[in-house]
Amino acid sequence: MSLATAFKKKKKSTELHESYGGSFSAHSEKNSGAINNEALIDPRIKLKPKESLQVLIQMNAMLEAGVPLLAALRTLIQHAQTPGAERVLVKLTSIVEGGHDLSFGFKCMPNCFPNYVVHLIAAGEQSGALDESLGRSIELLDNQITLGAKIKGTLIYPGFLMFMTTVMTTGILYFLVPKFEGLMMKKPELLPWTTKIVLGASQFLRAQPELVLAGFALFIAGGIFLVKSKKAREAMFDVISHVPVIGDLIFKAYLSRSVGTLALTLESGVPILTGLEHAKQVAQLPRLQAHWEKTGAMVRDGKPMYTALQGEDLPPALIQMIIAGESSGTLDASLRKAAVFLDRETQAALNAFTSLLGPATVVIAGGVVGFIVISLMTPILTMAKYVG
Repeated sequence: MSLATAFKKKKKSTELHESYGGSFSAHSEKNSGAINNEALIDPRIKLKPKESLQVLIQMNAMLEAGVPLLAALRTLIQHAQTPGAERVLVKLTSIVEGGHDLSFGFKCMPNCFPNYVVHLIAAGEQSGALDESLGRSIELLDNQITLGAKIKGTLIYPGFLMFMTTVMTTGILYFLVPKFEGLMMKKPELLPWTTKIVLGASQFLRAQPELVLAGFALFIAGGIFLVKSKKAREAMFDVISHVPVIGDLIFKAYLSRSVGTLALTLESGVPILTGLEHAKQVAQLPRLQAHWEKTGAMVRDGKPMYTALQGEDLPPALIQMIIAGESSGTLDASLRKAAVFLDRETQAALNAFTSLLGPATVVIAGGVVGFIVISLMTPILTMAKYVG
């Protein structure tokens, strides 16, 4: 057998190629080749969330008006509001002109559009409801921007308070504590453990100021790294999602996003297993992705979806809506209502978080300063009692 004959047989036996939004036949060689072509992925192109939202809004408006996709992209290039948006639209246009899917074009710019937008667009392309998936993407991205802005606004006051607490604590340890140190160290064995901690911290700060500054610098660098690195943010969110109050907020936000994605795919006629895969990718949190993966496995075995979700750390109302939807044959509508319900739950969790954050920060700041003051005053008051 010749090498050419063997190659042809191997090529013919490949019936399906996995795509970003489902599967393509072997006849779609150009599409499948594009999906595997990593050279088209350009992480250097970046957009701010508000710029990404604007691009999606303009594209959705053009498609809803009946303008073909390529014509819409070419028109949007001429009306791009920022150089970054123009670069994105030019890149999308060149990819679509090459015969590739729009979702793959979004995937090629990972620093411009969130992962859930890519999967929603892929689901919309599969079901022929691209305009609807764009509308859902706009809704989710707008909610994310609003949520982020609200959290940032809420964190300004606590952040300033903690900064001032750090400055005051450093000043007390460096300038005030040494004035009492000579008096207290005459009999160090009689000092309370709290006073010993404060004196030790003051001595370390004065003896190794460059080490303390290096620690602060590393802390700031770590915060910047968390903001810049997508993987680090996802890992941080996964850890925080187990923390009371704020963890509930993050978990419900991702759950709402994935349930809404599943509802959209089912409403568009996409098979439930494909919809569950999109919901898993949109979820991002590992423990939530595990829920959807388990659900997909049980649905593949012919079992109802709710049986995989019962007993998990999911809202009981969500389980009941899924049971009602599967029983009545209106699972897509029930999931849409569940997504709206979870959005409201997310807002309630956000309000609880913001209402508790301010008082909690004041308590922490007061506790730190009060600990130092009490630690210094306790031995002084004790000595004054004996002198008296």
